[in-house]
Amino acid sequence: MAKAIHQIPVEHDEHDSDASAKRVVSVSTLGRSVSYEDTNFIEGDSPSLLLVGDDLGRNGNSGYITNDGIGSFTVEISDDSLQYGGVHTIKNGETLILEGMSINKIRITWVSNSSYRILIL
Repeated sequence: MAKAIHQIPVEHDEHDSDASAKRVVSVSTLGRSVSYEDTNFIEGDSPSLLLVGDDLGRNGNSGYITNDGIGSFTVEISDDSLQYGGVHTIKNGETLILEGMSINKIRITWVSNSSYRILIL
């Protein structure tokens, strides 16, 4: 499961050889953004719950979810951490743009082996 780590300032090389394939790429409490990455999203990682509200200290309102892998996954977004909206399938090479939303939690569910990058502002 991807987890956020609060550090100020945060200095990560997005493409470093960190042993953990699942990591938060950056968190900024001053700039109010959080990034999540899973470079090897497999069935055993599913579902991955991303606690945006906790990691930002507030709900996010925009960003993107990109599928960098060969497979697919589904995305559900909650504004209150209890109820989720629709289920959106993200296939290889697709990006879901998020604008004008209230994002408290994101649930990523495995369909086939893939990888993802997420930025929430």
